[in-house]
Amino acid sequence: MFSGIPVTKALSPSDIYLSAHVIHQGELNLIRINTESGEIPLVTWMEKKVHLVPNPEKTDWIGFLGADLTASPGRNDVVVKMSNSGPEQRLNMEIREKDYGVRNLTLPQNMVDLDAETLARVRKESAVTNALWEAEPSSPLWDGPFIKPVPGEVIGPFGRRSVINGQPRSPHTGVDLRGKKGTPIKAINHGRVVFTGDHFFSGLSVVIDHGGGIQSMYFHMEKIQVQQGETVKKGAIIGFVGSTGRATGPHLHWGVRVNGARIDPSQLVDKSNQLEE
Repeated sequence: MFSGIPVTKALSPSDIYLSAHVIHQGELNLIRINTESGEIPLVTWMEKKVHLVPNPEKTDWIGFLGADLTASPGRNDVVVKMSNSGPEQRLNMEIREKDYGVRNLTLPQNMVDLDAETLARVRKESAVTNALWEAEPSSPLWDGPFIKPVPGEVIGPFGRRSVINGQPRSPHTGVDLRGKKGTPIKAINHGRVVFTGDHFFSGLSVVIDHGGGIQSMYFHMEKIQVQQGETVKKGAIIGFVGSTGRATGPHLHWGVRVNGARIDPSQLVDKSNQLEE
């Protein structure tokens, strides 16, 4: 059974469970709603629709609520309805700050202070990836728990702020996983490949849309094994660990977005494992 926090029912006969009422920047909460067959719950959080996945009988609905790495602290209620015109139930949820620490890196100067040509390339590539994050969510394709793409330990934690050659930079929006060059990289769940390419910072890269507002990204690959538009299954090999782009050695940068929020990928694995409890 799912062990969540029961919420007082206002929309009988629904039972609503929220894994916690406090969420830190870069973290996930799991919501689960039990309904009578044929009822479809509607959930919104931070003014965005939360996409829910039902069981075969459509009596058990699950979804994820993600707080971006830089989300403003404070209360943000989860709103649950059983129809667009029906009464709403508001579930109290609070976002709190989290300090992920600082890392100091030393890189070749030409990889930090970009010339005009490289800067133009970076801006163009940034526009391409931003379009991916801003795209309308597709129907959920994922099923069951998410998995790690490689077995290696975390060598670059999520959220840690960077100081490169003495200059403050953006926080780390994914995790770096240890891996030898050529280590197979697996898709963390079912999905569709929405991007493959070679970018200045991320090197050989793959982005998978798992539907329901969940996207995963894999950077610095040695080789890409899939094509854009291809549908992949959970555990399928999508490429191999490398050190392309701005990388100091072989590893996998693994990132996840949920409804546009940059969250710690390990949270998605941990929270989705609760689905089998």
